[in-house]
Amino acid sequence: MKDGKWLEPRYTSKEILEKDYSQLDLSGVEVKCPGCKASVALNRKNAAARRSGWCKACNRAVTL
Repeated sequence: MKDGKWLEPRYTSKEILEKDYSQLDLSGVEVKCPGCKASVALNRKNAAARRSGWCKACNRAVTL
């Protein structure tokens, strides 16, 4: 499993992330959170096809 990176600029809530990354992507891509090292599913995708997910423990957005 690859190590993830924080998504910048910092998203302050999951609702904002879901608005910017509006498409669901259930491809099963998972990365390690850079903070707590938990597994995070990258299940959101934006118009430019960038994937992102939300770490519940750290309360931050994670990407590849």
